[in-house]
Amino acid sequence: MGLEEGILHSELRTPHSELRSSMISKVEIRRKIVHLSTLSIPVGYFLTSEKTALLVLSLLFLGFLAVDLLRRYHPRIKSFFGKYIIGRILRERERTTFMGSTYFLFSSILTIFLFPESIAMASILILILSDTAAALVGKWIGRFPIFRKTLEGSIAFFICSLLIVWLYPNLGRFSGSLAALGATLVEVLPLQVDDNLTIPLVGGGIMLFLGG
Repeated sequence: MGLEEGILHSELRTPHSELRSSMISKVEIRRKIVHLSTLSIPVGYFLTSEKTALLVLSLLFLGFLAVDLLRRYHPRIKSFFGKYIIGRILRERERTTFMGSTYFLFSSILTIFLFPESIAMASILILILSDTAAALVGKWIGRFPIFRKTLEGSIAFFICSLLIVWLYPNLGRFSGSLAALGATLVEVLPLQVDDNLTIPLVGGGIMLFLGG
């Protein structure tokens, strides 16, 4: 048995569960843990007030924006991020753009400011939970590509979004379902705008204007 034939035979004997789990990298798991930690934002908003939430988020946003600007224009900070952060927590494409967390904080501020509490909470939860579900399912069992995502991941995003808008109080199921669909579309389409910004604003906008 040749080397290539032996490798192929070994892969065929590998359980599907092992092949699937190997697709979810440690970097992706680390990123999603960080992403899930942002649940502290809707929790903090629920426990405090809109004014307090906006103040805290604004301060955090200014801090992350400062870091983003420094890492782009300060050689030592740029080198540090390139050596220790890019590829370990941040994606490679974030090397030349703002961090996803900067967009996330900015979109959270806009969402809380523009929408009633129930819509804002549901929109932020969709961004956090549905996006995480889509990434993990897509990496784990994704087989059918759609643009740069997978069909399985997009289905997971939509189902998770539906559960959020159906279970969260004071939301209409019809407008919530359309919001879940709209958020799924902007998540899967290769838009030039970061989806940390588009997902909650599109979902929240649909719920606001169609929910009455």
